[in-house]
Amino acid sequence: MKKIILYFCFLAIYGCAGYEPLFSTKELSYYVIDIENVSKNNLTEKISKRLKNYTSKDDSNKKGYKLEISSNMNNIISSKDSKGNVSSYKMIISVNVKVFNQDSDLLISTLNFNKDFVYNNQENKSNLDKYKKDIQENIINKISQDIIIKLQSI
Repeated sequence: MKKIILYFCFLAIYGCAGYEPLFSTKELSYYVIDIENVSKNNLTEKISKRLKNYTSKDDSNKKGYKLEISSNMNNIISSKDSKGNVSSYKMIISVNVKVFNQDSDLLISTLNFNKDFVYNNQENKSNLDKYKKDIQENIINKISQDIIIKLQSI
């Protein structure tokens, strides 16, 4: 029995030896030179803040990109109950990213991301506001990851 426990401990310790984060900046073939917030809203600020980790000019072998990011968010009523009260909402976040070459202002690509999430209405409005902020953060994280992946494939 002790040998089995010792074997599992050994496996647990040495099984994670090659772990690296999924969005590590070491293996990327690009860097971001500048991020311009076109729509000047809170969503765009949060997305550009998440992309700041990729603004490095250490390696001359990497491609450099300039980004123009615009975004908007819509909360629409998804459904109502029989009395006409709102029972669920749909949050839609749309992000448009224009990618420019580092040397010139030549447009390389335009990336569009649309994510939505349906959530139920709550009686307590402060809990509803907190829940909406959590949903917004999760969608922004997902869109930021998608931007990183798409920039790698350009």
